[in-house]
Amino acid sequence: MKRYVLLAALLVAAVLVVSCGVMAQPEQALNTSVETAAPAAPAADQPVEALTFEAPQYVGAEKCKECHEEIYDSASKTGHFYKLNKVVDGKPPEYPYSEVPNPPEGYTWDDISYVIGGFGWKARFIDKQGFIITGEKVQYNLYNEDLDMGENWVAYEADVKEKPYTCGTCHTTGYNPEGHQDGLPGLVGTWAEPGIKCEACHGPGSQHAENPYLVEMKVDRDSELCGSCHRRGEVESIDAKGGFIKHHEQYEELFESKKRVMRCVDCHNPHETVKYAKKLGIRTACENCHFENAKFQKITDRKHAECVDCHMPRVTKSALGDPARFSGDIRTHLMAINPFSTSQFDEEGKFSQPYLSLDFACKSCHYEGGPASVVSDEELVDMAVGYHDRDKAGSANGQ
Repeated sequence: MKRYVLLAALLVAAVLVVSCGVMAQPEQALNTSVETAAPAAPAADQPVEALTFEAPQYVGAEKCKECHEEIYDSASKTGHFYKLNKVVDGKPPEYPYSEVPNPPEGYTWDDISYVIGGFGWKARFIDKQGFIITGEKVQYNLYNEDLDMGENWVAYEADVKEKPYTCGTCHTTGYNPEGHQDGLPGLVGTWAEPGIKCEACHGPGSQHAENPYLVEMKVDRDSELCGSCHRRGEVESIDAKGGFIKHHEQYEELFESKKRVMRCVDCHNPHETVKYAKKLGIRTACENCHFENAKFQKITDRKHAECVDCHMPRVTKSALGDPARFSGDIRTHLMAINPFSTSQFDEEGKFSQPYLSLDFACKSCHYEGGPASVVSDEELVDMAVGYHDRDKAGSANGQ
């Protein structure tokens, strides 16, 4: 019995000795750091490799066409593509719907380096030194079916002897204000492509073309992008001349109205023309939003007029206009009608009102020999006030 007690005591003593030995070890913290040897310094004659970034480059619309053929085919039939057209081997530029028959009198196509425009409205010409040709009968106006006018030559800057071409910002793709395109002194700046092609809005596409799934081509859909060119100056005023709003002021017109919150692409398909195939370029009809206005009108039996005939009349002139018919050659983007106003412009005729007056909203149809009867200003005001009121719908039928 004593022997077992002694063995137990020895065992307990051994355990105590081992435990004390373990507890006596210094505490070690968990080391999460990874020590790595410092990199060796490069030799004095060995360059250090730095991070590099290669900016995307312009590749041209033809490259875009390889994958986006359908969009290219429609976009290439819009006026954007033909803002500036190079004359190659003495041959006139080709257009999808129009034709510029000849350069100004005294010139041949061999004397012309570029044609400005030629799609839809007018054409101006740049000589072999890069200067815009000025003088009498140097601008060609295309035929306008709505006005039954055109196919004529008119003056352009007749009092200016030498006019450099400074319009590359809005007439070309990949514009750089430095240098001279083609080495011509009159061409201010250089560009990747003439005309407003795909990359003018979508940006340079080399990286996307190399890896289309990794690099997306994102475009700013805000109206500011369109407004960078579809504006003439300060957005707080709408410039006018000769009884019409000056052309490319759509952004000013929208800015001056409650439509400023809308984006251009809400209504427009930028890849389709609104000049020739008009319905293709409009993705949203007026009635989609203004269904009540379309239903309730004082005159409900009209057969010839659409929403845009009253709310987007041709107040703007690019090439042609007839003041007697209150009609230019571009529809305005001033859409709200002031039913109490019968004068579109200020007293000096330099600025347009920020709304439509009844002279253009109504008298582009209600003129002598026009599709509607001639009426006085007083009658127009009486008709326009409350025109879309529910309780007055159809009240003026037959008038």
